[in-house]
Amino acid sequence: MRIAICEDNREHTEILEEMINRWAKKEDKQVVIGCYRSAEQFLFCMKDEPHYDLAFLDIQMAKINGLQLAKMIREEDRLIFLVFTTALKNYAPKGYEVSAFRYLIKPLQEEEVFQTLTKTSRMMEERKRDAVIVTQGDESRRIFKDDIYYIEVDNHHIILHLKEEAVRFKAKLKEFETQFREPQFCKCHRSYIVNLKYTGRISREGVEIDGKEILPISKSRWEALNHCYMEYYMA
Repeated sequence: MRIAICEDNREHTEILEEMINRWAKKEDKQVVIGCYRSAEQFLFCMKDEPHYDLAFLDIQMAKINGLQLAKMIREEDRLIFLVFTTALKNYAPKGYEVSAFRYLIKPLQEEEVFQTLTKTSRMMEERKRDAVIVTQGDESRRIFKDDIYYIEVDNHHIILHLKEEAVRFKAKLKEFETQFREPQFCKCHRSYIVNLKYTGRISREGVEIDGKEILPISKSRWEALNHCYMEYYMA
């Protein structure tokens, strides 16, 4: 697990770093910790460093504070777990604006830090299971299922349509589609599997994706699709 600590108080940084290392030893986990004394330093290093899984951000920092830093991080990384640390309780509601994972009050309590690390670790494992690996030439790539708007079949290739790109690779649909379960993912046509998370309206004429594209529905799939749609949104 890669963990960042952005804290302008050296003593607080050392205390948190020691807590993380004790947790890692207790849970037999491998951790890499990066410590930063300011938001500016963190942002500068973020360009070249591999992405962190978890970041502890002190809210009260000079120039760029923790909340401002979190917004900048979210523009580049929507998956990182953000944990705010501060002595002031009234900042808590603002954490929701950047999908903060936790809000810890100083002085930090080891039990709370351990709970945060344990839950983060478990959720990371769940994410790994909720992703697919695709191979393009000599490269392999992990894609989270939740990021897939729909899956298209084009001859002997599969195309995963994401928000800003389409990932094309060679594979057989029958083997690949077993990784996508109903009701969230439903086959609406022999050439399409749709992620109902991004579906607006459905009718016999087609499935609306993100208010933009319309995918066809085959007559044989209408009943199953309608059932998945109701089950997904009414559950």
